[in-house]
Amino acid sequence: MSSPDIQIEVFGKTDVGLIREHNEDNLLMADLGGDLRESELDAPAKFALTERGALFLVCDGMGGAAAGEVASQMAVDAVHETMVSAEPSAHDVFARGLRRAVEIANDRIFQQSRDNQSERGMGTTCTAAALMDDTLMVAQIGDSRCYVYRNGKLGQVTKDQSLAWQLIEAGAMTLEDAKAFEHANIILQALGVQDRVDVVMSQVKLKRGDVMVLCSDGLHGPVSDEEMRDILAAEPDLKKAGEGLLQKALERDGPDNITVILARFDGTGLEPPTPEDVVGFVAYDPGRDPIADAAESARALADSRVETLPGIAAVRRPSGARPVSASRRKPSSKGSPRVAEETRRRGRDARSVMVLFFVALLAVAVGGISVLKCERDHATRSEAHSP
Repeated sequence: MSSPDIQIEVFGKTDVGLIREHNEDNLLMADLGGDLRESELDAPAKFALTERGALFLVCDGMGGAAAGEVASQMAVDAVHETMVSAEPSAHDVFARGLRRAVEIANDRIFQQSRDNQSERGMGTTCTAAALMDDTLMVAQIGDSRCYVYRNGKLGQVTKDQSLAWQLIEAGAMTLEDAKAFEHANIILQALGVQDRVDVVMSQVKLKRGDVMVLCSDGLHGPVSDEEMRDILAAEPDLKKAGEGLLQKALERDGPDNITVILARFDGTGLEPPTPEDVVGFVAYDPGRDPIADAAESARALADSRVETLPGIAAVRRPSGARPVSASRRKPSSKGSPRVAEETRRRGRDARSVMVLFFVALLAVAVGGISVLKCERDHATRSEAHSP
């Protein structure tokens, strides 16, 4: 299997921000067929795409104390370990491997959280972008984002798995409303807070000169898409552009950890862009994975042997915590969120779960019931109560 002529230049950096005491974000830039495996770079790195592919991840941990850092680092390590050990494969098989790698990360974090009291309730977002040909495939859990900058325009190729995003898509809220939404910190999924996740896949066919942006909400929260686009348009140097994006978030008080990866794709293996090109979210289903299906069948059999009670799992702040602000600060070591395990129902598929989420979320929007949520109180309580 030969790889197209695709040249990649990448730069990534993270910053603790101005409010948080420690950084719970983690990132990864990896040439799966070479020596590059970096969490940060002092200068852009360049490499040619091989048949084994390339991988980029941003993970935004949560859970207080050091638990958020543990979860996000475990996600990075698990996804990379799974992907780098895989044999070269066709596009859909490679994509199924990426999805499975994220599921494996969830399994490991969930088990460690369950087995270690000090890490109970930890979790992390995970947005992983990978390619082994001219099409970038993205696997997402949570609300860390992937964009592609092309022809002077910045297109978001992921959808936030958040309460705010669901309400925007339902027409119940505008993008402007979402900036001041009281529950802007509620996300629908995070790795490690429940035993199963529904990995959302999307893809975009790359064109020559495209720049991918992967970032945590510490960047896309305080900095608008238009501002990010303007920085990318004004600065072709990836290092300067990346540092400019971080600086813009710091100018907005740096309310959270800030992480960004920029990757430029070039080479004759990519078609040149056309003025008509539009970049956006394109859902992608790589098909069923026989290995994952076998594991799911075994788990369903085990589930059928234990008694389960109907209900809806929740990850929420302890009662009495102060109201959530739009800055979406994470919980501290004081008052880590309790995790109620999601009811296991034999044979329940991902579509049914998402329908349940949506109905429950609409109920919340009108003052209704508790729903499955990963509620991130980004206000550091130890700071709030310190003299």
